[in-house]
Amino acid sequence: MCIRILGKDSDTKYDSSIPLEQQIKNSEKVVVNYEPKDTDINKFMDEVERLCKQGISTNISVEVSHNNHLTGARTKKQMKRLMKDLNLNEAIKLLVTLQSTTDKTLEELSEFCKR
Repeated sequence: MCIRILGKDSDTKYDSSIPLEQQIKNSEKVVVNYEPKDTDINKFMDEVERLCKQGISTNISVEVSHNNHLTGARTKKQMKRLMKDLNLNEAIKLLVTLQSTTDKTLEELSEFCKR
């Protein structure tokens, strides 16, 4: 098992035929045990990048064990960058939500003061 998706009571293998957001829905962590011949790693990285580009946020952590392979070390570095992008997406969504709430509150206050 190269890519495992871990939840509180589950341990499943990554399936590249199913969208990643469906697989990590109730999960806490993804563990990638880098193997150079495993094609699922590239598909997994593409899926994570797709989540970043589409602004889909997740609350999981990803651990990459590079197993002393140079490309594994590159994968680990790229995954750290992608996880930062996902966290940034989450922060942006939080700021937008807070701004919306603030706007609604100010509008209600303005209406109250007009009375």
